[in-house]
Amino acid sequence: MRLRPIFFAAFALAAIAAGSAQAQTASEEARDHFEAALNRNCPQKQLQLLSARDLRDGLEEYSEGLSPDEHDRVAKAETDRCSTGDTGAACVNMADIQAADDVGRIDDLSLSICGFFLRCRDQGDCDYTR
Repeated sequence: MRLRPIFFAAFALAAIAAGSAQAQTASEEARDHFEAALNRNCPQKQLQLLSARDLRDGLEEYSEGLSPDEHDRVAKAETDRCSTGDTGAACVNMADIQAADDVGRIDDLSLSICGFFLRCRDQGDCDYTR
């Protein structure tokens, strides 16, 4: 009869682990979609090597071209996801990418990033088109 509490404890831990894995999956899936779109739209530029700061610049440029409603949606995603003070550019970048993925605009986003950057030679060693 002692197996019953152990079984329920193991089941509860598995459910918690599955829930946290599911939360990570949405972000990972959005990032995968974004990187796949970059590979489709400008593979020679190797923009997967962008630093978080450089990517932030490109995402801000993209966001400025959105409609007011879309811009508000992105701003809300940033606030919801990154409301603590120590999150940094990587968190905000992921919020923007996931917001674009959620509304089916990941190709538009990747095309904007492709146009904003010339190429990357190495991790964080990238040139802007301007």
